[in-house]
Amino acid sequence: MTSDSIPLILVVDDEPGNRILLERLLSRDYQVFSVPDGQSALDALSQAPFDLALVDIMMPGMSGLLVLQHVRHDPVLADLPVVLISALSRTDDVTRGFELGANDYITKPLDVDVMLARVRTQIRLKRLEDERKHTIQQLEAAQEWQDRLLRIASHDLKGPINNIDMAIGLILNYADAIPDGEDILNAVKLSVESMETVITDFLDTAAVSPEALRLSPVEVDVSSCVAHLVKQYTMHAAQKDIRLIVGDVGGILYADRSRFEQALSNLVSNAIKYSPPGSDVHIWTENAGSRIRVCVADQGPGIPDNERDLLFTQFGKLSARPTGGEKSTGLGLWIVKHLVEMQDGDVGVDNNTSGGSTFWIELANAHAPQPEYSRATA
Repeated sequence: MTSDSIPLILVVDDEPGNRILLERLLSRDYQVFSVPDGQSALDALSQAPFDLALVDIMMPGMSGLLVLQHVRHDPVLADLPVVLISALSRTDDVTRGFELGANDYITKPLDVDVMLARVRTQIRLKRLEDERKHTIQQLEAAQEWQDRLLRIASHDLKGPINNIDMAIGLILNYADAIPDGEDILNAVKLSVESMETVITDFLDTAAVSPEALRLSPVEVDVSSCVAHLVKQYTMHAAQKDIRLIVGDVGGILYADRSRFEQALSNLVSNAIKYSPPGSDVHIWTENAGSRIRVCVADQGPGIPDNERDLLFTQFGKLSARPTGGEKSTGLGLWIVKHLVEMQDGDVGVDNNTSGGSTFWIELANAHAPQPEYSRATA
């Protein structure tokens, strides 16, 4: 039933006078079709999409309760609102009707106002249920289309990346003829490997099941991760005359190494993207007791107070723009937040007094002392 269609009601009663009365009362607002017995009711229900059935309990042959039982066992009709018509004295039949799945009942002799009110209520509930089902169907269709696009993207992106990786391997044989050629190609190779990891982990996982992402926490040496990322981004930073400066970096995290590196990679990439040419990006760690804070500071424009709420949100874009014409999807920091919070960590940002911003990640310190139980609680 659509929101602008006229509801269709089936009246089932063996008394011709009752059928005529109900048709006249209901036909002002609804389409009404009436039948004299239970089998005719089941035949009618199988041929048209009724929105409500008014069924008399006491009928010869197939009773109203038996009609209700058939309706509730039919998957197509299981959600059809059924209102039973009962003599005032037949309370046992009404009780049995509710046990079989009746939605409501009206008694003879009919109270017109009560009958119409109960019909309106059931029709309204049916309309809401139909709208809910329609919405679910639309969401399922959208999800199916999204999953299909993810599979296509996964297939079509991994092929070119593999080709790039093979081309880099071939060109490395001739890197000696280019100044710093081997360093450049190795940096590109690291970037390609990073892209392949992200695509494999996120596109493939999301295409199969968004809930299928699994973490593998281990002891992670922060200094080795930072060294790997600096090597990957040095050439990119140099193109903008930006220096990557590594300060005191140390500590062992208990985290998923690939997820941590991906989150930190996003912070380093953003720092380069939004820093002015000729500036520095600093990376260091701080011991926060049970956690280790990994910091990435830039000399960019900083975060305006009125835009801080947009940080770490999906598609959140601030007024600051990349300084080298780079593209921004507004997803980087949102991904960072999710990757870190999945590991019970925190992310944040502070504006530097000398300008720019410091973005940080906090994750568990693998070598932090464990809390001791007191004797009272032992």
